[in-house]
Amino acid sequence: MATQKRGGGKSRKITAQVKTAIVEGMAAGHTLLDMCEKHGLDRSGVWRARQADHQFDEQFERAAANGILSYLDTAKRNLASAASRDDVLKYKELLRHAEWMAEKRLALFQPTQKQELTHQGPMVVGWQTIEGKAETIFSADQVNGRARQITADEASSDIATS
Repeated sequence: MATQKRGGGKSRKITAQVKTAIVEGMAAGHTLLDMCEKHGLDRSGVWRARQADHQFDEQFERAAANGILSYLDTAKRNLASAASRDDVLKYKELLRHAEWMAEKRLALFQPTQKQELTHQGPMVVGWQTIEGKAETIFSADQVNGRARQITADEASSDIATS
């Protein structure tokens, strides 16, 4: 009778070398899932290790941000070098996924937040002039004479000559 593998049990302990390997892999653009499969870990174990070790958590966050930028660059390069239509579609979807990850995790790629302002009561909108300066700055632009009026006869002759 074949023995059946039993699941569950205590997960593997995350050593300092495994933490370093996870950080380096994440910085190179690998996903956490890839790194967990490589080292035989569970993502929840990595989460618990991040909560327990503040330094590892900071390194993990920096590596994840660098990894997303690396993944984004790789996706752009792959799309630019795609040869067939299927490759273009595949790499285009991978690029969209990389952009989504960057938008989710990196402040640089997050959309700007716009807010609406409401105001109760009177509001005065106007310009203040600096005494003695505003008149001298724009005095050359002003015309003090009457504006020339063009009659209908002059307007039609201008059109005919041009």
